[in-house]
Amino acid sequence: MTHVLYLSGAPRLSTKPTTESLGPRSHILGVIGALRESGSIVHAFVVGDDVPQSFHASGSEARMTASAVRLVAADLGRLVYRVRSVAKVRRMLRKIAPPPAMAYERYALMQELGRAAQRKGATWVLEVNALLAIESTSDRRATSSRRIASWFEKRTFRRADLIVAVTEQLKLAIHDIYGIPLDRIVVVENGVDTARHDDASVERQAVPTIGFLGTLYPWQRVDRLLRAVSRSETDWNVRIAGEGPDFDALRRLSDELNLGTKVTFLGRVHPDQVPAFLKTVDVCYAGHGSAEGVYFSPLKLWEYLAAGRPVLASRHDATVRLASEGYAVEVFDESDSDLERALLTVSSKLQELLETGVRDQERVRSSHSWTARIRPLLNRVAEGKPTLT
Repeated sequence: MTHVLYLSGAPRLSTKPTTESLGPRSHILGVIGALRESGSIVHAFVVGDDVPQSFHASGSEARMTASAVRLVAADLGRLVYRVRSVAKVRRMLRKIAPPPAMAYERYALMQELGRAAQRKGATWVLEVNALLAIESTSDRRATSSRRIASWFEKRTFRRADLIVAVTEQLKLAIHDIYGIPLDRIVVVENGVDTARHDDASVERQAVPTIGFLGTLYPWQRVDRLLRAVSRSETDWNVRIAGEGPDFDALRRLSDELNLGTKVTFLGRVHPDQVPAFLKTVDVCYAGHGSAEGVYFSPLKLWEYLAAGRPVLASRHDATVRLASEGYAVEVFDESDSDLERALLTVSSKLQELLETGVRDQERVRSSHSWTARIRPLLNRVAEGKPTLT
């Protein structure tokens, strides 16, 4: 059997259920599971599993970004962990026989773990979910210097044998900004652990209910949803499962809009309870936006569909495609009036959307599982190690 090394160098990303970053946790576990289902023996090194819990637990990002001094400290910490982690990867490689054929690394700011395996003959595959040098200095502030982060990012991208991008737009951005040849970039969209979800029901809540699941960052634009619900001609309840930087601001906004018991803030939901939460809503919200607009492929979109729930989603290539393919996805554009229009549309055809969502669960299982997602990549790697140019 083929040995594969899975690597994640970000101290804030962990597979532990206590982590603040539940989306990346699902992604890491999903890819590892898919690699194992493919028949590979997977040796995983996730730095976030190897650090104090305070590095990745609830509130960790807010603490890290609280001041300029803390941002500089965070960058220095990344460099320290870079050295320590590479040393640990080298020790792991000495114990694996035969050597891994592939090192699959989830890209993290200032980290470069797959290089050590590449030097031992492995194909180094770098998974890129965003241009972090840009994202971490625009949509959020997670590093002290875009210039330094970009220098590390460019060097790492150019060294990897193959890059996995989560969207076609991100693939083009990697090519345009860093000059990586397009034939060294493979698009592998996000997937979902479909086995977590039972068959859905078309039974509706007493009051139409829309739910949000995820970390409450500003770019999730849950505030737009609350404002739209407050102005909607139809009656909606909202259930919000998640914590994050916007949690307190959203609670204040709900009070300002006099939404009262229409909005329920559940706080952080344990990963094992996500399927149960999704059964308590009729429709799910994915209002994700980005200042750069090139990497939209949220895990929650696939999670919602796998649960058989219709989705109210912001307009991006992924959501437009899903809607055109007949999935229960209603798309809205950047205007508040169009979000209100979409809410009204969903309300008027809610039963039809629920029936479509339930009917398409099997289609999601066959097309959007992690195993289905990872297959094209494995086929590409099997063709032979790419030539660096």
